[in-house]
Amino acid sequence: MKIAFVGLKGVPAKFGGIERHGEELGWRLAKKGHSIIVYSRHHYNYFSGIYRNMRIISLPAIREKHTEMISHTFLSLFDLLDKNMDIIHIHGVDPALISFIPRLKTKVVVTSHDRAYRREKWGPVAKSFSRLAERAFIVFPHKRIAVSKTLQKYYEEKYNCEIKYIPNGVDIPEEEGCKELAKFGLTRGNYFLFVGRIVPTKGCDTLVEAFKKVKTDKKLVFAGGSSYTDNYVEKLRKKADDRVFFLGYRYGKELAQLYANAYCFIIPSEVEGLAITLLEAMSYRRCVIYSDIPENVEAASDVGIPFRNKDINDLADKINFAVQNPSLCQKLGLKAQERVRYEYNWDRIADETEAIYKNLLRE
Repeated sequence: MKIAFVGLKGVPAKFGGIERHGEELGWRLAKKGHSIIVYSRHHYNYFSGIYRNMRIISLPAIREKHTEMISHTFLSLFDLLDKNMDIIHIHGVDPALISFIPRLKTKVVVTSHDRAYRREKWGPVAKSFSRLAERAFIVFPHKRIAVSKTLQKYYEEKYNCEIKYIPNGVDIPEEEGCKELAKFGLTRGNYFLFVGRIVPTKGCDTLVEAFKKVKTDKKLVFAGGSSYTDNYVEKLRKKADDRVFFLGYRYGKELAQLYANAYCFIIPSEVEGLAITLLEAMSYRRCVIYSDIPENVEAASDVGIPFRNKDINDLADKINFAVQNPSLCQKLGLKAQERVRYEYNWDRIADETEAIYKNLLRE
């Protein structure tokens, strides 16, 4: 089959759950013998050519938070007009707003990774367009996928439509050393870790305020950065005490060693689809302290330490509890790895996605 991925920022994935999903799924489909095209944004990475047997096409986008996604999606779909594709797979609900364009000549699949209008960084107009895109996601694609059972249930109950559940996945990593930590002034087990975009709906302010109440010499590390939220990041820096390190986005061996050597991973998100960062932390046998939103509970129930969403005092209590119970944290980390090993397997995810494509082409 000839398959195109549209809507993600790009591949090779530098950061972002959708981008990692696209890369891991894409190269596995290519390994099965399918022809895979992935559309990337110039500013995300400038790579064009063949990567992991996928053809990467890099196109520009209007670099403003309200226009970047839709402008790049439009250019990608326009570029596909003269290409004979079997499947166009759009990643994300918001780019599904214009999914009627490829439907005129090609089978269209859309994956929902989240409900974007729940994010505080969007204003009223942008949220209105995002809600409209959600209806387009229901109406235009030939098949619809959700990455969490929580999202699947929401769409099916609200719209009375069929949604296929296919989650994000992770690989079980090999053991990592700790040499990269020295450049950040960190040592094995002496820090808590957050990974991701530093935006309000990730609960970063809740985490910073909670950590002030924790009596520990351990550090708090933010491995992530702004997503059109520079002012918010600066406010967090000013609020944080000197135990809090902001490292910016980290990739490759640096990020792997940050995961592998953290005391615990903390995900204080107020909204999520299904966070790949959470699954990755679990794959590294890290105990996870997570906000009790349904999407996090779905992944980490009984293998981590939950706290009440947005509750600064409860999060502080749970961090203190983790500090005082290292043996329990180790046991929970082992259970977490076993959870993702069997339930969030990329090879199985690729098989299930391929089956959707094949069934669609038979219809």
